[in-house]
Amino acid sequence: MKIFVISLPSSLERRALVAQKLGERKLPFAFIDAVDGRVDHHPYLQRYDEKSFLVHRRRKAAPGELGCYVSHLLAWEKCVALGEPIVVLEDDFQLTPDFEAGLAYLERFADRVSFVRLEPLEKHTVLTSDKGERFSLVKQLDVGMCMTGYVITPRGAQRLLEHAATIRAPIDLFLKYTFDHGELIHAIVPHGVYPTHEDSVIGIDVRNQREKGTLLGLKRFAYKTFYRFANLFTNLANGLRRF
Repeated sequence: MKIFVISLPSSLERRALVAQKLGERKLPFAFIDAVDGRVDHHPYLQRYDEKSFLVHRRRKAAPGELGCYVSHLLAWEKCVALGEPIVVLEDDFQLTPDFEAGLAYLERFADRVSFVRLEPLEKHTVLTSDKGERFSLVKQLDVGMCMTGYVITPRGAQRLLEHAATIRAPIDLFLKYTFDHGELIHAIVPHGVYPTHEDSVIGIDVRNQREKGTLLGLKRFAYKTFYRFANLFTNLANGLRRF
Protein backbone atom coordinates (compact mmCIF):
# COMPACT_ATOMS: atom_id res chain seq x y z
CA MET A 1 0.00 0.00 0.00
CA LYS A 2 1.19 3.49 -0.84
CA ILE A 3 2.04 5.69 2.14
CA PHE A 4 1.00 9.36 2.24
CA VAL A 5 2.06 11.79 4.94
CA ILE A 6 -0.02 14.88 5.67
CA SER A 7 2.36 17.76 6.36
CA LEU A 8 2.44 21.52 5.95
CA PRO A 9 4.79 22.55 3.11
CA SER A 10 6.38 25.05 5.49
CA SER A 11 7.18 22.40 8.14
CA LEU A 12 10.65 21.68 6.82
CA GLU A 13 12.02 20.16 10.03
CA ARG A 14 9.06 17.81 10.37
CA ARG A 15 9.34 16.79 6.73
CA ALA A 16 13.02 16.04 7.16
CA LEU A 17 12.23 13.90 10.20
CA VAL A 18 9.50 12.06 8.28
CA ALA A 19 11.95 11.32 5.49
CA GLN A 20 14.46 10.05 8.03
CA LYS A 21 11.97 7.79 9.85
CA LEU A 22 10.57 6.20 6.70
CA GLY A 23 13.91 6.17 4.92
CA GLU A 24 15.47 4.16 7.73
CA ARG A 25 12.78 1.54 7.15
CA LYS A 26 13.17 1.75 3.36
CA LEU A 27 9.51 2.72 3.01
CA PRO A 28 8.64 4.88 -0.03
CA PHE A 29 6.13 7.65 0.59
CA ALA A 30 4.73 10.90 -0.71
CA PHE A 31 3.63 14.06 1.06
CA ILE A 32 0.12 15.46 0.90
CA ASP A 33 0.41 19.21 1.34
CA ALA A 34 -1.66 20.03 4.40
CA VAL A 35 -3.97 23.03 4.45
CA ASP A 36 -3.00 25.71 6.95
CA GLY A 37 -6.28 27.08 8.26
CA ARG A 38 -4.49 30.15 9.62
CA VAL A 39 -3.36 31.50 6.25
CA ASP A 40 -4.68 29.33 3.41
CA HIS A 41 -7.91 29.98 1.52
CA HIS A 42 -8.88 26.50 0.41
CA PRO A 43 -12.55 26.46 -0.66
CA TYR A 44 -13.33 23.57 1.72
CA LEU A 45 -12.63 25.90 4.64
CA GLN A 46 -15.81 27.74 3.72
CA ARG A 47 -17.81 24.67 4.75
CA TYR A 48 -17.30 25.43 8.44
CA ASP A 49 -20.57 25.35 10.41
CA GLU A 50 -19.72 27.35 13.52
CA LYS A 51 -23.06 26.84 15.27
CA SER A 52 -22.81 23.05 15.01
CA PHE A 53 -19.15 23.07 16.04
CA LEU A 54 -20.01 25.09 19.14
CA VAL A 55 -22.57 22.49 20.18
CA HIS A 56 -20.24 19.56 19.55
CA ARG A 57 -17.15 21.03 21.26
CA ARG A 58 -18.50 23.99 23.27
CA ARG A 59 -15.99 26.22 21.53
CA LYS A 60 -15.24 27.58 18.09
CA ALA A 61 -12.85 25.69 15.84
CA ALA A 62 -9.21 26.65 15.85
CA PRO A 63 -7.94 27.64 12.38
CA GLY A 64 -5.41 24.81 12.51
CA GLU A 65 -8.21 22.41 13.36
CA LEU A 66 -10.10 23.39 10.22
CA GLY A 67 -6.96 22.93 8.17
CA CYS A 68 -6.44 19.48 9.68
CA TYR A 69 -10.01 18.48 8.77
CA VAL A 70 -9.62 19.61 5.16
CA SER A 71 -6.19 17.95 4.86
CA HIS A 72 -7.67 14.55 5.71
CA LEU A 73 -10.41 15.10 3.13
CA LEU A 74 -7.67 15.65 0.54
CA ALA A 75 -6.08 12.36 1.58
CA TRP A 76 -9.42 10.59 1.16
CA GLU A 77 -9.86 12.14 -2.27
CA LYS A 78 -6.39 10.85 -3.17
CA CYS A 79 -7.50 7.34 -2.16
CA VAL A 80 -10.60 7.54 -4.36
CA ALA A 81 -8.60 8.91 -7.29
CA LEU A 82 -6.04 6.09 -7.05
CA GLY A 83 -8.73 3.44 -6.63
CA GLU A 84 -6.67 1.50 -4.09
CA PRO A 85 -6.18 1.35 -0.31
CA ILE A 86 -3.60 3.76 1.07
CA VAL A 87 -1.86 4.45 4.36
CA VAL A 88 -2.34 7.96 5.75
CA LEU A 89 0.01 9.34 8.41
CA GLU A 90 0.15 12.70 10.11
CA ASP A 91 3.68 14.03 10.34
CA ASP A 92 4.00 13.58 14.11
CA PHE A 93 3.88 9.78 13.84
CA GLN A 94 6.23 7.19 15.24
CA LEU A 95 6.36 3.68 13.86
CA THR A 96 6.45 0.52 15.94
CA PRO A 97 8.48 -2.56 14.94
CA ASP A 98 5.15 -4.12 13.86
CA PHE A 99 4.31 -1.50 11.23
CA GLU A 100 5.38 -3.27 8.03
CA ALA A 101 4.15 -6.71 9.07
CA GLY A 102 0.85 -5.18 10.18
CA LEU A 103 0.30 -3.62 6.76
CA ALA A 104 1.08 -6.92 5.08
CA TYR A 105 -1.50 -8.59 7.34
CA LEU A 106 -4.13 -5.98 6.43
CA GLU A 107 -3.62 -6.41 2.67
CA ARG A 108 -5.82 -9.53 2.66
CA PHE A 109 -8.80 -7.57 4.03
CA ALA A 110 -8.62 -4.58 1.69
CA ASP A 111 -11.85 -5.51 -0.09
CA ARG A 112 -13.77 -6.07 3.16
CA VAL A 113 -13.01 -3.00 5.28
CA SER A 114 -13.43 0.76 5.02
CA PHE A 115 -11.07 2.22 7.60
CA VAL A 116 -8.47 0.62 9.89
CA ARG A 117 -6.89 2.61 12.71
CA LEU A 118 -3.18 1.88 13.20
CA GLU A 119 -2.93 3.58 16.61
CA PRO A 120 -3.21 2.04 20.08
CA LEU A 121 -6.72 1.19 21.25
CA GLU A 122 -8.03 3.77 23.71
CA LYS A 123 -10.83 1.45 24.77
CA HIS A 124 -10.98 -2.31 24.45
CA THR A 125 -14.71 -2.53 23.69
CA VAL A 126 -14.27 -4.44 20.44
CA LEU A 127 -15.51 -7.36 18.39
CA THR A 128 -12.99 -9.52 16.54
CA SER A 129 -13.08 -9.82 12.75
CA ASP A 130 -9.94 -11.93 12.43
CA LYS A 131 -7.36 -13.33 14.82
CA GLY A 132 -4.03 -14.39 13.35
CA GLU A 133 -0.88 -15.69 14.95
CA ARG A 134 0.64 -12.23 15.33
CA PHE A 135 -2.13 -9.72 14.61
CA SER A 136 -5.85 -9.28 15.15
CA LEU A 137 -8.33 -7.15 13.25
CA VAL A 138 -11.02 -5.78 15.54
CA LYS A 139 -14.21 -3.75 15.16
CA GLN A 140 -14.36 -0.75 17.48
CA LEU A 141 -17.58 -0.30 19.42
CA ASP A 142 -16.22 2.98 20.79
CA VAL A 143 -13.99 4.62 18.21
CA GLY A 144 -10.93 6.37 19.61
CA MET A 145 -9.83 9.92 18.98
CA CYS A 146 -6.72 11.06 17.05
CA MET A 147 -5.91 10.49 13.37
CA THR A 148 -2.17 9.87 13.45
CA GLY A 149 -2.22 6.78 11.25
CA TYR A 150 -4.75 4.65 9.39
CA VAL A 151 -5.47 2.59 6.31
CA ILE A 152 -8.40 3.72 4.20
CA THR A 153 -9.96 1.99 1.21
CA PRO A 154 -11.65 3.64 -1.79
CA ARG A 155 -15.05 2.42 -0.63
CA GLY A 156 -14.55 3.85 2.83
CA ALA A 157 -13.07 7.09 1.54
CA GLN A 158 -15.99 7.68 -0.80
CA ARG A 159 -18.54 6.99 1.91
CA LEU A 160 -16.82 9.26 4.42
CA LEU A 161 -16.44 12.06 1.90
CA GLU A 162 -20.17 11.93 1.20
CA HIS A 163 -20.87 12.74 4.85
CA ALA A 164 -17.93 15.03 5.68
CA ALA A 165 -18.70 17.95 3.40
CA THR A 166 -19.75 20.26 6.25
CA ILE A 167 -17.27 20.84 9.08
CA ARG A 168 -19.31 20.42 12.24
CA ALA A 169 -16.63 18.89 14.50
CA PRO A 170 -12.91 18.03 14.48
CA ILE A 171 -12.03 15.31 11.98
CA ASP A 172 -11.42 12.65 14.65
CA LEU A 173 -14.77 13.39 16.25
CA PHE A 174 -16.45 13.15 12.84
CA LEU A 175 -14.94 9.68 12.48
CA LYS A 176 -16.05 8.73 16.00
CA TYR A 177 -19.64 9.72 15.17
CA THR A 178 -20.41 6.56 13.22
CA PHE A 179 -24.13 7.27 13.54
CA ASP A 180 -23.61 10.10 11.04
CA HIS A 181 -21.50 8.32 8.44
CA GLY A 182 -22.49 4.68 9.03
CA GLU A 183 -19.05 3.14 8.47
CA LEU A 184 -17.56 0.34 10.55
CA ILE A 185 -14.18 1.38 11.97
CA HIS A 186 -11.59 -1.35 12.46
CA ALA A 187 -8.28 -1.35 14.29
CA ILE A 188 -5.22 -3.58 14.16
CA VAL A 189 -3.77 -5.13 17.31
CA PRO A 190 -0.92 -4.69 18.11
CA HIS A 191 -0.77 -1.17 16.73
CA GLY A 192 1.76 0.00 14.17
CA VAL A 193 1.75 3.75 14.79
CA TYR A 194 1.57 6.11 17.73
CA PRO A 195 1.67 9.91 17.99
CA THR A 196 4.67 11.76 19.35
CA HIS A 197 2.44 14.68 20.43
CA GLU A 198 4.82 17.25 19.01
CA ASP A 199 3.69 20.88 18.98
CA SER A 200 0.60 21.28 16.84
CA VAL A 201 -0.71 24.28 14.93
CA ILE A 202 -4.05 23.58 16.62
CA GLY A 203 -2.68 24.12 20.11
CA ILE A 204 -3.64 22.41 23.36
CA ASP A 205 -4.74 25.70 24.98
CA VAL A 206 -7.26 26.34 22.21
CA ARG A 207 -8.69 22.84 22.45
CA ASN A 208 -9.17 23.22 26.19
CA GLN A 209 -11.14 26.45 25.89
CA ARG A 210 -14.90 26.37 26.47
CA GLU A 211 -17.60 28.89 25.69
CA LYS A 212 -19.82 29.86 28.63
CA GLY A 213 -23.60 29.71 28.65
CA THR A 214 -26.22 27.49 30.24
CA LEU A 215 -28.16 26.88 27.02
CA LEU A 216 -25.02 25.91 25.13
CA GLY A 217 -24.05 23.60 27.98
CA LEU A 218 -27.43 21.88 27.89
CA LYS A 219 -27.26 21.46 24.12
CA ARG A 220 -23.78 20.03 24.43
CA PHE A 221 -24.91 17.57 27.10
CA ALA A 222 -27.90 16.49 25.00
CA TYR A 223 -25.78 15.98 21.86
CA LYS A 224 -23.07 14.10 23.74
CA THR A 225 -25.60 11.80 25.39
CA PHE A 226 -27.43 11.16 22.14
CA TYR A 227 -24.29 10.35 20.19
CA ARG A 228 -22.93 8.09 22.91
CA PHE A 229 -25.90 5.76 22.53
CA ALA A 230 -26.45 6.31 18.79
CA ASN A 231 -22.83 5.49 18.00
CA LEU A 232 -22.87 2.41 20.21
CA PHE A 233 -26.04 1.12 18.54
CA THR A 234 -24.59 1.80 15.08
CA ASN A 235 -21.32 0.07 15.92
CA LEU A 236 -23.07 -2.93 17.44
CA ALA A 237 -25.42 -3.29 14.49
CA ASN A 238 -22.58 -2.99 11.96
CA GLY A 239 -20.27 -5.17 14.02
CA LEU A 240 -22.74 -8.02 14.27
CA ARG A 241 -23.70 -8.12 10.61
CA ARG A 242 -20.48 -7.08 8.85
CA PHE A 243 -16.94 -8.44 8.73
